[in-house]
Amino acid sequence: MLKKIIAIMATSMVFASGLVHASLVNVDYVVLDKPIPQLHKDKVEVLEFFSYSCIHCSHLEPYMLKEMKSFAPDTYLRPVHVVWDDDVYYNLARVAAAVNSTNMKLQADPLIFDAIFNKHIELWRPEVFNKWAVQQTAFDGQKLVKSYNSLENAAAATSMRKMGEKYNIVSTPTVIVGGKYELKFPQGFAAGMKTLNELIEKVRNENSARAASARKLPKSIGASLAASANR
Repeated sequence: MLKKIIAIMATSMVFASGLVHASLVNVDYVVLDKPIPQLHKDKVEVLEFFSYSCIHCSHLEPYMLKEMKSFAPDTYLRPVHVVWDDDVYYNLARVAAAVNSTNMKLQADPLIFDAIFNKHIELWRPEVFNKWAVQQTAFDGQKLVKSYNSLENAAAATSMRKMGEKYNIVSTPTVIVGGKYELKFPQGFAAGMKTLNELIEKVRNENSARAASARKLPKSIGASLAASANR
């Protein structure tokens, strides 16, 4: 009997602990009044509005990249550089667009942040970025420069500007999961990764429930038609 009581108490403590550490709405995250459409509606999108010139973004980046490496196949990171002027932010958005199009975020982003904040290299100046990028050996600098100087690059940066304006992004980093849950990081970026993963699972479950409901719909329609025919 005593063993049974101890087991029940232990289970209760674990359950209570889970409740204490569960992410809280309006504390660890907020629900957006106006959801942002995902690129892939049936997956889990982690949308990150950021800037290479943002020191807080540079601090968040190692955590985000680590999480990105372990994302399940149904989850993806969507980086969007903010554009708040026609000079520094716009040109850095062009860098981000080049990184995105070449799929070199994991390799290039740490070095880009390091160059700007630790080495004080003005990568928002096109001539400086071109010279710096081709000298890199941790990633394909030539490929990055080619994308940066392509006709599509400016259009991608402009698209980032329009997205930030449309959804009134006024601070960075802004991280939104599933198009509707915005992380707040009250305990810092490391603790925020727990909330991130909880929200990813939340959106995944919502997607599964929606898909299950959609699968049941044709059966319900068929049953309704059959019932009508038998009346």
